[in-house]
Amino acid sequence: MTKPITPRQHGLIDYGFSASMLTLPSLFGMSRKARLFFAMFGATQGAVNAVTDQPFAIAPLISFRTHRTVDLGSTPLYALAPLLTGVAREGKARAFWLLMGGVLVAVYNLTDWQASNTSKKSGGRFRFR
Repeated sequence: MTKPITPRQHGLIDYGFSASMLTLPSLFGMSRKARLFFAMFGATQGAVNAVTDQPFAIAPLISFRTHRTVDLGSTPLYALAPLLTGVAREGKARAFWLLMGGVLVAVYNLTDWQASNTSKKSGGRFRFR
């Protein structure tokens, strides 16, 4: 079954997600701890996306398949870290955490991880099968 989010779209969504994590907590007046948590997660997400073989990569060093593994592996960390650090006790941070977690789950599940796409940076076709 083909899913609606292509690798190209996934790359763009990830950059938007990263930018949101880096900017919105400050705009919403969250605590320093919450801003730091979301900034660290957003910067990591942006860095992984920037080195993933997709059309908007800065340096396509890892495959889209590896990106999928990183996304899946980071989910428990994203789910547990706010609980362990106390960030989830803050109302605004909790709402933002749950909203962005929902976005992560939706994007992961709607991405066509088996798609073929052309990476401008790598200059070739890549297939994920």
